[in-house]
Amino acid sequence: MLIVLLPLLLLMSTTGTLTTVNASSGDSVSCYERGIIDGEDHPFNQRTYDNCGDKYYQGFIEGCMSVEGNSRDVCESTTDA
Repeated sequence: MLIVLLPLLLLMSTTGTLTTVNASSGDSVSCYERGIIDGEDHPFNQRTYDNCGDKYYQGFIEGCMSVEGNSRDVCESTTDA
C-alpha cells in the first residue's frame, strides 16, 4: 500500500510547490533581481517581500514600470495586500 501511495504523495507535494513559486525563484538571484522579474511579468510576491524587504519592493516597482503603459501609481497599487 505504501508503495502505491508514495508516488502519489510525491506528485501532490511537487505540484503544490510549483503552483506557489514565481519565475523569480532561485538561490542565485538577488532580492532586487527577483523584484524586477516579478514586476515585469508576475504578481507581487508577499512571501518574497517578507524575506527580502525594500530591495524586492524597489526591484518590483522598477520591473513593473518597465512594462509599457504602467505608471508608478499602477505598480504601487499592485503591491497592496
